[in-house]
Amino acid sequence: MARSRACTWPYVGFFAVTLGVALGTILFLNPYAMLIDVHTHHRPAIPEESIWNVPAGGFRRGKGFYYSVGIHPWQVKEDWEPEFLLVKEIVSIPTVLAVGEAGLDRFAAGNMALQKTVFERQIELSEEWRKPLIIHCVKCFNELIQLKRELKPKMPWIVHGFRNNPFIAERLLNEECYLSFGERYQTAVLQMIPEDRLLTETDEGTAGIRTVIRGISERKNLSYEALLKRIDENVRSLFFKR
Repeated sequence: MARSRACTWPYVGFFAVTLGVALGTILFLNPYAMLIDVHTHHRPAIPEESIWNVPAGGFRRGKGFYYSVGIHPWQVKEDWEPEFLLVKEIVSIPTVLAVGEAGLDRFAAGNMALQKTVFERQIELSEEWRKPLIIHCVKCFNELIQLKRELKPKMPWIVHGFRNNPFIAERLLNEECYLSFGERYQTAVLQMIPEDRLLTETDEGTAGIRTVIRGISERKNLSYEALLKRIDENVRSLFFKR
């Protein structure tokens, strides 16, 4: 009889985990999937491969999808608080893996002081929910680095769509940021970035994520399979093992 009870434990555990998932309290990554696209605006053809960035107002949870949600600096308005409250509500959902994209953009319509205020609130949200921050930054890297030094966030900062030069890349790496690359980038930056800080994305581009990764592997003189595995490991570490 004791043996019979012992044999039931795996099934009890299974049903407990299943219930936890149903209640939104537990999140698991499919061990057979590769999550390799940390930022896309396209609906992923293979949901488990990508983190789909969607506007808060258009957020609809779908089976198997992972998301990031935030207020883009281009979308910062004077009456930003209602949208922020919606973002805050959505970020609590387990399949929303990151806050963003958020950040600072010298060419955006919103004034810099307002952008900074909204960005700081999203940094707080990232810390509160212990989720990485996806960052959009254009011509504001001094301000970005200053904020990171002042606020000392514990959650990872991922600068997406990085196209800048090796000097800016080195400054960001020194601040323990991660850099994510899409179709366009400077080869010199790829050659200097440590593999454990490298992420990939499709953003709004037309190339598939595996095409992006293959191109990067050639420029870094790495095997495609090794880089694919490394990026998957980086993503798992950032988003699922914190």
